[in-house]
Amino acid sequence: MRRQQLSMTLRQQLTAAACTAALLLTGCAGENRLSSSATADPVVTGSVNPQPSIRATAEAANAWREKPQSVRRAVTYARLLDAGGNKAAVIKVLETTLTHNPDDAKLVAYLGKELVLSGRPDAGIKQLNKAIAAGENNWKVYSALGSAYDQSGQHGRAREAYQRALVEQPKKVSIHNNIGMSYILEGNLKQAETSLRAAQRLPEGEFNQTLRQNLALSVGLQGRFKEASEIASRDLPPDQVEQNLAFLKRMLNQKNTWQQMQAAS
Repeated sequence: MRRQQLSMTLRQQLTAAACTAALLLTGCAGENRLSSSATADPVVTGSVNPQPSIRATAEAANAWREKPQSVRRAVTYARLLDAGGNKAAVIKVLETTLTHNPDDAKLVAYLGKELVLSGRPDAGIKQLNKAIAAGENNWKVYSALGSAYDQSGQHGRAREAYQRALVEQPKKVSIHNNIGMSYILEGNLKQAETSLRAAQRLPEGEFNQTLRQNLALSVGLQGRFKEASEIASRDLPPDQVEQNLAFLKRMLNQKNTWQQMQAAS
């Protein structure tokens, strides 16, 4: 039996709505708040405190320009740029410092993550695999690699990467959530629902709002709107639930989309 398949247009809309890059890495609030969060690694993810001061950013910039070969200074400056949403500048800083430190696996992983978040999954895949080969092969890097593969439409490889992450963190809800979202983006909605429901049975799964909202998405995309509404209502106000369901219905009302989703041979 062939898996259910979403139309290309619907898949593109889903990807955009879900903020796929951030959704499978560090968390992103899209139109339907379809996100997952993972414990941030300060080098790999470049996590920062929000709204850095102009002075702090300027000081970090000057320090890095004085010594662009310094990984510590590059990471500090990149974090502040990242908090300001300047992804292009982050990538430029990391690439510059990598020319001086080509074998720094953590820096390579950080660059790979930023490339994925910037919508450049192929470049991200190259850097993340390089980091893994150099020994930076923790679960966060594999999760980032999974995101890159999902962005590029290589969902089978994405789930292989997530499974590698699970070897280190078998009960990490965010990884299981990523697997469920990977199935959604592929159009395999029944398996997505199965995976997300299984994730809810993990120790932290029952209390994870993101997981629950993605489960509501998988159910709603199958046309079970009442059930999806009941699931989503545990965390969202009624008006937000209605907006989310209206969004799904608009997608499902596209010509031939529903028939394609239901067709299986």
